[in-house]
This record gives sequence, C-alpha cells and structure tokens, in this order.
Amino acid sequence: MRIHNFAKPTLLTLALNLTFGLGLRAEPIKALIITGDNISVHDWKASTASIQQILKSPKGRFQVDVTATPATDLTDANLAKYDVLILNYFPTAQGGPDTKWSQANKDALLKAVKSGKGLVSHHFASAAFARPNWEEFEKMIAGGWRTQGFHGPAHEFRVKKAGSHPISDASPASFPHPTDELYSNNLLTPGSVIIATAYCDPKLPKGTGKDEAVIWVHQYGSGRVYNNVLGHDSSAMADTAYQAWFRNGVEWAATGAVKARN
Repeated sequence: MRIHNFAKPTLLTLALNLTFGLGLRAEPIKALIITGDNISVHDWKASTASIQQILKSPKGRFQVDVTATPATDLTDANLAKYDVLILNYFPTAQGGPDTKWSQANKDALLKAVKSGKGLVSHHFASAAFARPNWEEFEKMIAGGWRTQGFHGPAHEFRVKKAGSHPISDASPASFPHPTDELYSNNLLTPGSVIIATAYCDPKLPKGTGKDEAVIWVHQYGSGRVYNNVLGHDSSAMADTAYQAWFRNGVEWAATGAVKARN
C-alpha cells in the first residue's frame, strides 16, 4: 500500500524548491569520459586521470565515469545516463576492437549531443575522424586541429580571456600557462565563439604572430559544446588556472551556467 505524506512544507523545503526551480541542481553533474585510444605522444590514461582529478572539485559537484570501450558503451541507453560527454580520444591502428566506433556508436553520440547532452572536446580529440573527414563530427565538436592545425615546440605562454561568457566570466581572465602545445590555425566552424586566446610568438619556431584561439564554444542542435585544445599532458593539466577553465567548461556544457565560487 502506498503511503502519502501530506505534512506541511517547512521554510527549508520551500527554500530548496525555490532554489532548484531557479536552475541549481540537486544532484551532481554526471559526466562520461570517452577514451581508450590516442596517438603515442598523447597518454590517454594519464590525461584521463587528470580530468578525473580536476572534476573532483568542488566536492560532490561532478560524478565521473570513464569508458575505454566505446564500441560497447556508445549507445543510446548508456549515453542517456549522462549530462555531459568528454572526448579524450583519437582512433589509431593500434587501438583494440573495443575502441573502434561503429556507425551505430557514431549515430548514438550525434543523437545524444543534438538532443541536449553537453560535449567537451579535450586537446587532440579535435583531430579525430579527420582522415577521411567525418563532416558531422567536425560540426559537432566545432572544429579544432582537424588536418590544418599545427604547433611549434611546447613552451610557456599566456592565456587570456577573449570575451564575456559564463565560462570566461568565472575563470581567470589572464594567466601564465606552463609548458604546453600552442595549437595554431585551428578550424572554427561557423557560429563558434572564441572565449580564450594565446599569443603565438613569431620569434619562436612556427610562431604565427597571432592571438590563436585555444578555447571556444558552440551549439550543436540543443547541445552545448566546449572545445579546449590546451592540455597536452598531465604537467600542463596540473595548472590550477587551466583546471578552473576546464571545470567551468564542463559545468557550462552540462547545465548552461557556471556556479559562482569564492
């Protein structure tokens, strides 16, 4: 027999209902890191561990799962469990069969993001499926390295906010970033909004003399997309300012907002 509780709401209950009605979540943001393969210079296991560590803060805000077997886990039913999907993946000939995306896997991911799941593209994930080019994937992730990107030797550089956005407004406006790859000549799909850049010094090898886009956002169907091409390795990802930008990007992709923090 079902028991109904008709107790009068307390002030606390009313306050909680109002708070959640204004868009703050009662449950943690559920994130899925999609990984399992990458080129040899990109240690996907180490970078995945770094992403997990970044999303441990603030405590209880994120609930993170990892799949290194996308062939099994990129399904409509599984992706429906998550608020945001984080790509840390590039397919190689060395990847096992469980890392290979079938057409059904690809369709499930496109459908999930188009229907409103958030998407985060980490570093070299923006080069995935470019040879030959999967055009719909390129549209979904809002471009990036693809086939025309390049970088010089890893070095220290300054990252700076490029415009007002919930992510950039909640993140350090300018910060010296430790040794990392500065991707240049990134492809930005129409409608992409650049929110952070880094100057590519022409005095250095392959320097362009331009402020290169390093973080930008986009919309794919109903899904919010955050593309961050920084973070070559765990050392670069240990930068606390980078971590704030990444964490805020994940939160925005999932919810459309970034909660103010002290």
